[in-house]
Amino acid sequence: MSNKRTKTNVQRTVVILVCVMVVFVGAAVSRILRSPAPEAPPVATVNSAALQQQGVFIRPVPKVLEEFQLTGADGLPFTIDNFKDRWSLVFLGFTQCPDICPTTMALFKQLQARWQGSELGHIQYVLLSADPERDTPRKLREYLNFFSSDFVGVTGSVSAVAAFAKQLNGVFARVPQDNGDYLIDHSANIMIINPSGQFHGFVRPPHTVAQFELVMRAVISAD
Repeated sequence: MSNKRTKTNVQRTVVILVCVMVVFVGAAVSRILRSPAPEAPPVATVNSAALQQQGVFIRPVPKVLEEFQLTGADGLPFTIDNFKDRWSLVFLGFTQCPDICPTTMALFKQLQARWQGSELGHIQYVLLSADPERDTPRKLREYLNFFSSDFVGVTGSVSAVAAFAKQLNGVFARVPQDNGDYLIDHSANIMIINPSGQFHGFVRPPHTVAQFELVMRAVISAD
């Protein structure tokens, strides 16, 4: 009789343990089903290390530019308003530059053709003259037409151009040559100005199409 009672007690204990396990398992399953799906890995932000490895530096807070008065290749005044409502890529160069300037303008032409009809198709390409004494509006226009009639040229007095370039962390200086002529030593970064007319960041050379695909899609999607 004792053995029968013991067996019954064991069976009852087993049933209770099974019921408890069922309850715990059910609760665990319920929590899993109710919990939100795991978030996807965050997309690389505009200040990510990946961009910096590409030579791209985006300001944490875009810099508000001081007012300036320059002259466009069309002979009309060029002011902060010319940067409003579109993204702009600005390069500090000059028309008699033997190497990096035509290379950069050729890159701009590639980007313009590649992005035509896309969300990047309205980007403005600007050559800011580092040789304003020789780069008249007419000379700028003739030079830029070799690459695209849509490209924008900007010149002005040496002091006005230098002051504006400085706002974009750009510098230039005349380098005398033995023949009495001179070249211009200048920054090679490409500066980014956002649709609010603010200095957004810059891209260091060497410049590539892939590099600008990354940076411009990143800054526009983050805007």
